[in-house]
Amino acid sequence: MKKTTLLITTFLLLTPNVWAQDVDVHEIDSETRSQPNTNSLMFRRNAEQYRMLSNEQKAEIERQREEARKQAEEYERKRAEYERYVAEMEARKRAEEEAARQRAEELKPITLFGNKLKIYALVNGEVITSSDMQSRINAFILTTGIPYNAKTKSMITSRVLQGAIDEKLKIQEAKKNNIRVTQHEIKKAVQDFEKANGMQPGQLRQVLAEGNVRMNVWTSQLESDIAWKKLISNKVMGRVSVSEADISRAYDDIKKDMSTAKKLVSEIVIPKKDAKDLNQLAEVLRNDPRFELYAMQFSQSPSAANGGHLGWVTKGQLPDVLEKALANMKEGGVSSPIAYGNDYYILKLEKIFNPERDAKSLPGKNEVRAYLQNKKLEEYSIKYMKDLRNKALIEKKI
Repeated sequence: MKKTTLLITTFLLLTPNVWAQDVDVHEIDSETRSQPNTNSLMFRRNAEQYRMLSNEQKAEIERQREEARKQAEEYERKRAEYERYVAEMEARKRAEEEAARQRAEELKPITLFGNKLKIYALVNGEVITSSDMQSRINAFILTTGIPYNAKTKSMITSRVLQGAIDEKLKIQEAKKNNIRVTQHEIKKAVQDFEKANGMQPGQLRQVLAEGNVRMNVWTSQLESDIAWKKLISNKVMGRVSVSEADISRAYDDIKKDMSTAKKLVSEIVIPKKDAKDLNQLAEVLRNDPRFELYAMQFSQSPSAANGGHLGWVTKGQLPDVLEKALANMKEGGVSSPIAYGNDYYILKLEKIFNPERDAKSLPGKNEVRAYLQNKKLEEYSIKYMKDLRNKALIEKKI
């Protein structure tokens, strides 16, 4: 009884104008007022006054009392809601801070085997050491921003090792064909990289040092890229040509294609023998918009060089199991790993083209010519590298 009286009195302080002005029983609980044996003269007097009220007046008092109760409940509900909101915001802030801390931790330079020297692989007798791999993995983390953690560790290591092997093969093949890369060319490539990334001249060396990347490992990668471009250019000179007939056929195909429903698709392809943590990778890709970057680094399909882009595909162009997965996807969606043949596929549905809805735009003749030339160069480069891998003596030690 006293608790009830206290509650009503307290709430009156919060809402002072809710009671009837013509009845002086504001702070007295009805149960207390109606008790005949109370020792309080005030209570006896007000109980008598209450009994003298009409039924309508008593009903009005009860209505106002009920309204006050509801307002008190609403106040408590909003207070609890606010407290939950504050708690959620604080929890979200802590989670974001922890995620940022973890990401910063995962992007820190790594150390392999406590800096003890080990052999990762031999490529036609040339050694790839743990020191090389350490710098290359750190360079990968530095340039891609892909975290090195339990979910990505094996894929990053595999990708970086394959890149180191291909780098050896490119330089070896270039030397066999009397292709040389000068220090001036390497220096210019470094300057171009600094300029493209908004760095001051000479800043790259400092950035690499902070990321625990040896400068000679970085320049070795630049050397292999320059040498390979020279080699491919020399090999295909006079062999890769695009005729007017090629352009006309391609243009006719494009016009026909523009009247057909299609889907813009990208892929990441991982051989089953190398497949690890693919479900985790798919989950990462659903939350990280850089599918193209992951495809370039992890996919072992020829499309990897193009960021995993397959281009526009129409019904019947892909295997049934892949088309079935795409049929259940929305624009921007990423599939779970799909087993097909000896590989696993992770697909991204970039866009859906509906010829009845979407505007049609045809490329110019020069664009078609450039596309065909680049396509032939890329096909030649991929085949050349595949042949080198097949002929090379490659021994992986770790």
